[in-house]
Amino acid sequence: MTQNNLEYTLNELSFDIVNGSQKDKEILRFIDKALGVLSNDGVCAYYVFCLSKDKKDDKKYSDIFIKKPMDKLKPFLHSKYSQIDKAEDFFKELSEDIYELLFFKESLEKALIYARYHAKAMGD
Repeated sequence: MTQNNLEYTLNELSFDIVNGSQKDKEILRFIDKALGVLSNDGVCAYYVFCLSKDKKDDKKYSDIFIKKPMDKLKPFLHSKYSQIDKAEDFFKELSEDIYELLFFKESLEKALIYARYHAKAMGD
């Protein structure tokens, strides 16, 4: 039942994002920045932003902010995406379908907003 429930999946994803990160103020700042990049510049810019943070801070933001959302949202996309495991290929393929791209963007924005709530609820 929960596999087809988008709202539940987004809530679960947001919880996973916060739990997979260091529990400090830095995660809330990163979520805010990632949400800003996603909202203002789009999915591909979000992807590049998360990858750039991996190299700069020697952390695994891409696992938490790219791989997890990719895996959690695949069941809600066309079946052709389920066969793609490499993030770069996934985002390239996704960018070729405007409807899927916008769905992914809106869903990820919602998950990041939920993640902000989870991070704030866990305390400063």
